[in-house]
Amino acid sequence: MKVTTLILSFVFTTALCFGQTNDLPQRDPFKLNIAVNDTNFYNADINASVYVLPDNTVQLYPGETIYIEVELVKKEIKSLKTVKENLHPEKTLTISFSQQTDGKIHKGMMLKIENPFNKKLEYKANMFLMKYNEWAPTSALPVQPKLTSYETWSDLIVTIALSAWTFK
Repeated sequence: MKVTTLILSFVFTTALCFGQTNDLPQRDPFKLNIAVNDTNFYNADINASVYVLPDNTVQLYPGETIYIEVELVKKEIKSLKTVKENLHPEKTLTISFSQQTDGKIHKGMMLKIENPFNKKLEYKANMFLMKYNEWAPTSALPVQPKLTSYETWSDLIVTIALSAWTFK
């Protein structure tokens, strides 16, 4: 009886220690709902998908906030990994993309990036515009060391893709 209890205790402890992870590789499927005006909304069913693509492009939809742990060697990014919680704030970017509304009326879109590093963060941005139903490049301001940047657009943006991440 003692041996069985000991074995079960070991299995349970191992499962707890190694079964829980802070990784968040993909978003769950959800219904995207973007206000256009008092009576019109843009709706889309978003499938489960990764936040970070193999080429380190990060894709966000309005309403999402993600934490990305950055493995940095000198100024070179070795990996970007989405995590559930910001357990390592010294190496974790916080990125959020949101829609600003006045009631049900669209006012704008905002991208917020918090840079915890001692280096300037540069990236490129492309947005999928509802009006044209296609991807369009947009300018992106660098995020200064240890600061937060805010970018805003008046367009209705269905999703935004951030790529070519570099620290200077």
